[in-house]
Amino acid sequence: MRLFDEIAERYDLLNRIISFGMDLKWREQMVTLVLEKHPNKVLDLATGTGDVIKLLKEKAPHLEVTGLDLSLEMMEIAKKKVKGAEFITGDAHDLPFEDEEFDVITVAFGFRNFSDRRRVLKECRRVLKKGGRLVILELLPPNTRRFTGKLYSLYLKLFVPLLGGVFSGDFRAYRYLSRSVLNFLTPDRIVKMMEEEGFEVSFKPLLFSVAGIFAGDKISSGN
Repeated sequence: MRLFDEIAERYDLLNRIISFGMDLKWREQMVTLVLEKHPNKVLDLATGTGDVIKLLKEKAPHLEVTGLDLSLEMMEIAKKKVKGAEFITGDAHDLPFEDEEFDVITVAFGFRNFSDRRRVLKECRRVLKKGGRLVILELLPPNTRRFTGKLYSLYLKLFVPLLGGVFSGDFRAYRYLSRSVLNFLTPDRIVKMMEEEGFEVSFKPLLFSVAGIFAGDKISSGN
């Protein structure tokens, strides 16, 4: 995850700029879905600079929260930002935890970066307790059949690489960001994949489906 290490220092600022501050509101909605389960123990995958964990600890200080990421530089920032949480360097494809260890797992803007998403879903299901919840917040590819989708596509192709490159000094990283969203799965395919891996799923589109929240509750049947 060298790419993320290189942009770590300006990652939060650029998230605010590129999303016009909407990423903060979306994380708030994500955390609401987490707290609906009244969890005691939460795992945040692709934790990055710890924005989700920070919100969780602010709203529920009693929570035992663990952040996992491959980027050391990102997590160094997270450790300074959030006190009372554990941060672990690790791979979401092979989680270093026991079966049924967590009440809720969160992934904010990281699911599309996983190379084998099914394997990650299987690992999430394994370490979730019975009835536990997986909450994924993710940017979605444009639906170019709609006018808003055409505008969003143009924004991703032209302005995201330009803005990100100018402010971070790393045009390559934000070209990757743009491509990763443009080539990502559609919401219905994500829902289907989650259902096939043993989750009962609800989906909430955000801001003309620029982003979306997927909440999957672990069902007891299946492998």
